[in-house]
Amino acid sequence: MSRGSYGAGTLFKRGRIWYVAYWVDGRQVQKSSRSTNLQDAKRLRDELLGKKARGESVNASVERTTCGELLDDVLEHARANAKPSTAKVWAWCIEANLRPAFGRLRACRLTTDALRSYRRKRLRDGRSDATCNRELSILRTALNLGRKQTPPKVNITPYFPIVRESNARQGFLSDDQYTRLLGTLPDEIKPIFVTAYFTGVRLGELLAWRWDQVDWEQGFVTLLASETKSGHTRAVPIVEGDMRHWLEWSHERSNGCERVFNRAGQPIRDFRRAWKVACAKAEIPDLKFHDLRRTAARNMRRAGVPQVVRMRITGHRTDSMERRYNIVDVDDLRTAKSQMEARPTD
Repeated sequence: MSRGSYGAGTLFKRGRIWYVAYWVDGRQVQKSSRSTNLQDAKRLRDELLGKKARGESVNASVERTTCGELLDDVLEHARANAKPSTAKVWAWCIEANLRPAFGRLRACRLTTDALRSYRRKRLRDGRSDATCNRELSILRTALNLGRKQTPPKVNITPYFPIVRESNARQGFLSDDQYTRLLGTLPDEIKPIFVTAYFTGVRLGELLAWRWDQVDWEQGFVTLLASETKSGHTRAVPIVEGDMRHWLEWSHERSNGCERVFNRAGQPIRDFRRAWKVACAKAEIPDLKFHDLRRTAARNMRRAGVPQVVRMRITGHRTDSMERRYNIVDVDDLRTAKSQMEARPTD
């Protein structure tokens, strides 16, 4: 074994390959240069000693930490700090996609090129930019949590290729389309449809509504903080007409079921097939249920409902998000044109 000393580091050979040895926390760490060239070993030595001088190598275990360990930590963090629904989604994403791709990889060897390769593969599989962004964000959170630990499990977080999302939908439902779709939907789906159309409440929140939250006399449904995405309690009005009619219809046929939206006494959990068939019959095949949220925000604005009140009903927490849902369509522009033309010029 040939050796040569250099400051706090040592160069030596095993067979034909050069190695670097240096001390961290009273423990010797050996790294292979993977080269038979002495100059390559010297460059590696200088790099390692530079990291040590900057405090980037204070914990030798950093070199052995895998992305799989960091993903385990982020799952534990999500279970303790995130909503159960969010923790469930993260767990599914990690086990189905992130762990198979990165689980065995040492975190210190994770590169931006590897992350770009993962994104390209997911896009080839038919996933959207938004989906890729969410998945990579979970992995980035795992690395950032690793950096914050004492001692740290990660020294450096690589650049994550999060791209701008250009798939924001602009769909909404006109009054005529609402009438057509109401006529084609199965009766058991109509209560949840008209409620979303008038209030803009998220589907996940609607499916959790219980009859003990409904105040028929005052005309409100109270949503508890634990049941809303924003984590805040709010009240949603029961609008007279179709909404009240179909909610009462659902109540009469609930057969003791505590959930507001049910099929013959069984809570509704999924109605995608019925929705797709009804939309096709109503000649609006591209309509998404979430488009009703935009529709409600637009209709409330047209009705003169103040923005702060609209946000309380729909559950938007920021002005920017509420503005995204306020679609300005051709009718709005025609109204603006008429108002501009009617303005006195004297």
